[in-house]
Amino acid sequence: MTTQAHEVLSARQMRAVLSVLERCEELDDGPSFRVGLADAVASAFGVGNMTFFHGRTFSTIFDDPAPLLTGATASLLPVYQERWRDKDIFALPEARTMLTTRGFATMDELARLPRPQHSYVVDYLVPHGIACASAIHLTLADGEALLGMFDADGVWDDADLIAIRLLARQLRARSVTVSAAAASTDAFVGLTPRQNDVAALVSEGLSNAEIAAQLFLSELSIKKYVSRIFEVTGFRNRSELATAWLRRPRAS
Repeated sequence: MTTQAHEVLSARQMRAVLSVLERCEELDDGPSFRVGLADAVASAFGVGNMTFFHGRTFSTIFDDPAPLLTGATASLLPVYQERWRDKDIFALPEARTMLTTRGFATMDELARLPRPQHSYVVDYLVPHGIACASAIHLTLADGEALLGMFDADGVWDDADLIAIRLLARQLRARSVTVSAAAASTDAFVGLTPRQNDVAALVSEGLSNAEIAAQLFLSELSIKKYVSRIFEVTGFRNRSELATAWLRRPRAS
């Protein structure tokens, strides 16, 4: 930790940062990491409502089928998944840049929210008592994650902002070897039935043109399906996809 941080942060804030980092050292991979990290941050910084969303890529974080939600957010998952996940303020390009470069972003740092994201705030967050939203971005061994912090109070004060940003940097340096998903997670679980059809044919070594002929679709459509499959699964090429597909557990 830097000398500047020591000079600015109070003893209480330094203890908060260190308590989270020490707790993380004790956590196993998988769901216990999600729960333990969220609990540690909530306790250390007095945050009432926490979320932990995980995906193979940044874009798929918001499609997490089983995220962790605590406090006031716990009952909001069904309506979030049905109506609001594509309007999440932290999915905005501006927020993504802040999160992936600095590791931390707050709702108040975003300039002018587009209408869908403005509605997300005033029609979804505020009616449920949430006025302050921020997130820490983590790069993990099995993808990326956002640790969300939501509260009824206003903005972070300057000193706490310094502390949480310091924590974000330390967590990001340590999280690259951590897996947040359960060991048995199927990388293809988020695919639609049609995307599964395309993935199966890719694993057989077929070209886009050959897949298009088999499925009676255009080659452009297949190209889009393959791109989306890479985005959802996190695989970088057809060879990785095919290898994982052929190794995936089969239902007995």
